[in-house]
Amino acid sequence: MTDLSIKLSAYLDGELEAADIEMIEALLETDPAVQAELDALVAADAEALQQFDALLSEPVPLALAQKIRSSPVGIVAELPAGRPASRPVWGALAAGLALFVFGGMGGFYLKDQISPSGTVVASAGWLSDIADYHAVYAGQQRHLVEVPAAESAHLVKWLGASVGVDFKIPDLTDFDLTFEGGRLLVANGKPVAQLMYRQPDGTVIALCLQSSMSGGKLSAPNFKQQTIRGFDFVSWKTDGASYVVIGPGGKSGLADIAAMAAREV
Repeated sequence: MTDLSIKLSAYLDGELEAADIEMIEALLETDPAVQAELDALVAADAEALQQFDALLSEPVPLALAQKIRSSPVGIVAELPAGRPASRPVWGALAAGLALFVFGGMGGFYLKDQISPSGTVVASAGWLSDIADYHAVYAGQQRHLVEVPAAESAHLVKWLGASVGVDFKIPDLTDFDLTFEGGRLLVANGKPVAQLMYRQPDGTVIALCLQSSMSGGKLSAPNFKQQTIRGFDFVSWKTDGASYVVIGPGGKSGLADIAAMAAREV
């Protein structure tokens, strides 16, 4: 296994330092071979998860079940003093099974890499955390945001200083989106500014931004679309920052919303 492969695996697991994360994301933007290797790791983890689920669904062999039932009830209490009690049989079985499955796949574990449609997606890094936040906050009414739109000037100053990115609040009224306000998040160990918009039917769209050492000033951002845990994402990088627009899965026009946001932010 190469050093790059190890770093890619750690990147998927969210175990890299900030500098290494920036390095990996810069390579993913510019080197198709690195992106292909990341996709292969994602596919391997998804297959491992499927195998693990299949093994867990297998019935316990009759001989093993009988052996468990016939074990003395007081066996733990009769252990010699000072000897730690072992974990329950099922805990040991599950742990061994996990080691068997994941060890055979090289130890790469990737959480929630399959969308409800069955599509394998790379949900590592900050986007995975953004999906978790959106799942919680998008359903809020009164507490959708931390700072309301009426305090936009304070919001821009506060979030800009916290995140380390100068930005403007995009006007997305052309898409029937009303700016509601924003909040400060933490994703992949770094602060994130989250700007929340709502359509008349209650649909919530969020624009999130985070500082990034990669992504120089670009005349035309390179938009990337993906689905993570049922949410659609359109992300891009430019001028020392990473951006993403997130909305419900299957939301039409999300790419157009991202394009408008990129021009105005």
